Amino acid sequence: MTELSNPARSRALLIGAHSFTDPDLEPLPAVARNLDRLAELLRDPSVWGLDAGHLSVLAEPDRDQALGEAGRLADEAEDTLLVYYAGHGFVHDLSNELYLALPRTDPRRLYTALRYQDIRELLLGPQVRARRKVVILDCCWSGLALHGAMSATGLGGLSDIGGTFVLTATSETRTALAPPGETYTAFTGELIGALEKGVPEAPPLLTMTTLYRHLYDALVAKGRPTPQQRNGNTAGAIAVARNRHRPPVPGPGPGPEDAVTSAAEGASVDSPPVDSPSAEEPPVDPPPVDAPSVEEPSDEEPSDEDSSVRGPRVRLPGPRRRRTVVMASALVVAVLGSLPAALNLIGGDGSDADAKAKGNLTVTIGVSAPLSGDFVSLGRGIRDSADLAVKKANADNAVPGVTFKIRALDDKGDPATGRRKATELVADRSAVGVVGPLNTSVAQAMQKTFHDAHLTQISPSNSDPALTLGDGWQQGTFARPYNTYFRTVANDTAQAPAAARYLYVKSKRRKAFVIDDKQTYGASLVQSFKKAFGEEGGAIVGESHVDAGRRDFSTQVSQAVNAGADVVYYGGVYEEAGPLSKQLHAASPGVLLAGGDGIFSDTYATVAGDGADGDICIAGGAVPDSLPSAETFIKDYKAAGYNSSYSSYGGYAYDATSALIQAFKSLHVDPSDTVPSAKRESLRAAVQNVDFDGVMGKVRFDANGDAVSQTVTVYRLSGGAWKAEQA
Repeated sequence: MTELSNPARSRALLIGAHSFTDPDLEPLPAVARNLDRLAELLRDPSVWGLDAGHLSVLAEPDRDQALGEAGRLADEAEDTLLVYYAGHGFVHDLSNELYLALPRTDPRRLYTALRYQDIRELLLGPQVRARRKVVILDCCWSGLALHGAMSATGLGGLSDIGGTFVLTATSETRTALAPPGETYTAFTGELIGALEKGVPEAPPLLTMTTLYRHLYDALVAKGRPTPQQRNGNTAGAIAVARNRHRPPVPGPGPGPEDAVTSAAEGASVDSPPVDSPSAEEPPVDPPPVDAPSVEEPSDEEPSDEDSSVRGPRVRLPGPRRRRTVVMASALVVAVLGSLPAALNLIGGDGSDADAKAKGNLTVTIGVSAPLSGDFVSLGRGIRDSADLAVKKANADNAVPGVTFKIRALDDKGDPATGRRKATELVADRSAVGVVGPLNTSVAQAMQKTFHDAHLTQISPSNSDPALTLGDGWQQGTFARPYNTYFRTVANDTAQAPAAARYLYVKSKRRKAFVIDDKQTYGASLVQSFKKAFGEEGGAIVGESHVDAGRRDFSTQVSQAVNAGADVVYYGGVYEEAGPLSKQLHAASPGVLLAGGDGIFSDTYATVAGDGADGDICIAGGAVPDSLPSAETFIKDYKAAGYNSSYSSYGGYAYDATSALIQAFKSLHVDPSDTVPSAKRESLRAAVQNVDFDGVMGKVRFDANGDAVSQTVTVYRLSGGAWKAEQA
């Protein structure tokens, strides 16, 4: 039976930093509210019931105060020790370690910040008697707790010690969110909501696993950065809160005494430690879970995944390089206690169709996509659309004597993981081709591995021109890097001209101010836009280059307005574009903000606010719902009962899979063959020559591996939502 951590023998420390002496660090007023409300809830007997003397709140401490108080409470705690931090996060350029901002921190001198490794060493010291430990960090790049250079000796090392649980709000390459106008930071706000209102259909005690699943679903549904976790032994069974949620009871409601009894039910504070998961835990399908060992989780997932993890459509160019200073907020929860490690299972291999198909030769088509993390909704749409194409081919007996199946691997949107998955697919002798990946950075990490093995890959979403045209494409020098790489979606060279044409011809904009985030994606977009806007007849009245992660654009807004710009074109992603749009429209309501697919996110609309109506972005590809050719695909997809949406790239994934199948069919393979991998080079040549009408239009590739149909869609912000328009 799950036990509540004994409040009499437990201790908690809440640390916050919401104002800073350095002008480059954005104030975070929500952090102060985080501390106040969390302290109230943890003291509340209906939640945990910590005595006031057992919970310490440090608002705006210095480094010595924070570590000193943590050490004092660590000496006192016998059951559970909880440490919470909220503020800005930094990543050290040399050590790649996580640092936590304090009020007097200078981001150029990270020794003035709080080094997370110091907290870790303190909590894991032999003098600490607490049998379970909980650490909550509210900062950016929190995925470093799970991956990156610190995984062996730093944050990630926590998960190598018996009885641990590590939960992060974002990946190691992502910022998180402190939404303007909201009371709390994004992740902590959901945590507070769970403690205040409880979790429906959960047991009387909220274990860390239950909280993780609830927060994951809630954040994904809002299109916000998603938590990730690793755990060991039985850490997830730790409970530091009672579940306040109570379902309605038929008939007369219970009296006050009944309510008190119900709230305390099952909350034994003196029972022995629990070494196994609670039998009361509902058998729900969990969000992605990383096992705590150094081994990779299994790449199989139940096909009946929980549809609640779907997020809104988000189009990003891929994980961004980590930066030294980040002005945003996120959440990491690191719990050191006890819960069985769960495996991240990824599936969708078309096994039902395969079992019924009759053939002597089984041919595998790999799928590489993020099936966990921030891009899970897009990744699952790609996987399931590929699965649908395979099932149709088998049902139609497309290649007599041959059964197709997919093998879907979770690349997590991470280049290093993607490289490992590429190696796995190359080693699969039944694999003849790969659909994916979603992210450009992952494709760059995979290309050479696939090329050396003659294994064809077709991405339904990559848009970086360099993948097919080479690094010299901006100078007009085209050189295809790898002839095994193809894509069914338009590349970025089509985005900027479409934006320039729409702005000049339809919106009658004549003067543009351009800003890029110094990243490859953003800089290349801006260069293409400058050229295209000039060719349309427009003028570039100024430009600026800013660091990725920036939130204050007051200087750039003033420059644009003073230059008389009627449009600002931003090369970057929605996390910065949203604040830029809000500040721009506050200063000059008539000026539009425009960008590429990097700002195509519902979060952009939320952050930019009501004044952003009219802003535009360009995304590669067409909208399936608008194409007669996609009607059957959409109907069949819905009939197949997939829990995920086909999303932005499902139609292109279906076409990519169909291209591989048609190419294989053209080889006239003898079904008695037993090693499909021997046909890889022949298949690559056949893919180069495919030509058919697909779900999203004509499927054919030029000499560089690009789709001959460079279709893009203009999306205009209206009423807080992106609406497709004609380019």
